[in-house]
Amino acid sequence: MDQVPDHHCPACGKAMEAFLRYPWHVCDDCLARCEDADGRRLEFTNVSVSGGLAFRRVGETEWSAETGPITCLLDGRPVLVREARFGGVVAEPLTAGPAPRDTLNLTR
Repeated sequence: MDQVPDHHCPACGKAMEAFLRYPWHVCDDCLARCEDADGRRLEFTNVSVSGGLAFRRVGETEWSAETGPITCLLDGRPVLVREARFGGVVAEPLTAGPAPRDTLNLTR
């Protein structure tokens, strides 16, 4: 029987299921703490059942138009938020190097 590899949220340390496609994904609680450069919390969603990513600032009623990956802040550190392969939203710390091309940067 195969055992699921251990994974811990890189932001808070919470034990989670591992996904090899997203080796450094953060937990949903930490995703909910993501902010823009002005300290406004962000929410993320899929545009439809077929995918797409949109965001809004907490308290706003309108979602953004469909967007590609988004760079925002989690505890003052940059994270890359994007649409997960089979639906949903995934965030991972943005490590060495620039963000992928066509990334919406909310860190400045």
